Amino acid sequence: MTALENFEILKEGINQSKFMEMFEKFFDENVVMIQNGATIEGKAKNREIQENFIKNSVIHEIKIVSFEVNGDTIIYQMLMNFEIGGHVINKTQEVHQTWENDKVIRELYV
Repeated sequence: MTALENFEILKEGINQSKFMEMFEKFFDENVVMIQNGATIEGKAKNREIQENFIKNSVIHEIKIVSFEVNGDTIIYQMLMNFEIGGHVINKTQEVHQTWENDKVIRELYV
């Protein structure tokens, strides 16, 4: 499948709140995720971060609202509405995702 075809499935899953299912299906064992200047390498470490976010948040809505494709790179905008530590957070997050062999190998949160 192409990066776009895989991303379409990932997008639907995220929009249906199937965050960990999509993570397990589409993220490479050696994925590199970069956020707030921190680089986290490997699926196991990133899984732990994702699970902690979900466990410690009340997620009202997270959905992908737009995207563009450039070969194996997808740049998307994600609307996020959640509570963490008693604080309500509403934001739009831009993510740059690189695909290889039907898996996300790199994700940069801008």
